[in-house]
Amino acid sequence: MIETIKVMCQRVWKDIKNFRVAILIFFLYQILTRSVFYAFCPQLILTGFPCAGCGLTRAVLCILKGQFTRGLRLNPAAPLWICFLCWFFINRYVRGVYDKRTTVWICFVCAVTFVIYVYRMRCCFPGEPPLVYYKNNLLRKFFWGNQ
Repeated sequence: MIETIKVMCQRVWKDIKNFRVAILIFFLYQILTRSVFYAFCPQLILTGFPCAGCGLTRAVLCILKGQFTRGLRLNPAAPLWICFLCWFFINRYVRGVYDKRTTVWICFVCAVTFVIYVYRMRCCFPGEPPLVYYKNNLLRKFFWGNQ
């Protein structure tokens, strides 16, 4: 058991080392955008409209804390993402294998997420967060100034 945990940790550490530049860029982007725009989503910052993934992190965290209804209201695709991520991490870090179905899974989850997004934008926008218009977006500032 201890040996299995050691191998899993080695796999995780290897990925962290291999993706350290991307992880650093991600954290720098996070700090910059949150401090300047008070938002994280590039689409939201640029256009003012939420993207398909807006609210997804909060939704996953709510579901994992047992707040299912709130999580589903934030982003109904969250349970699919939780299932995909669990499956992916088990294959990658516990079993140590690359499953060829990973591409199919991620395409399916992304497609369902996008369909849900289109439906929500047509039927629920504007509404409760995250389905709100961000007035401090760059396009608005560029074309209309600070009106």
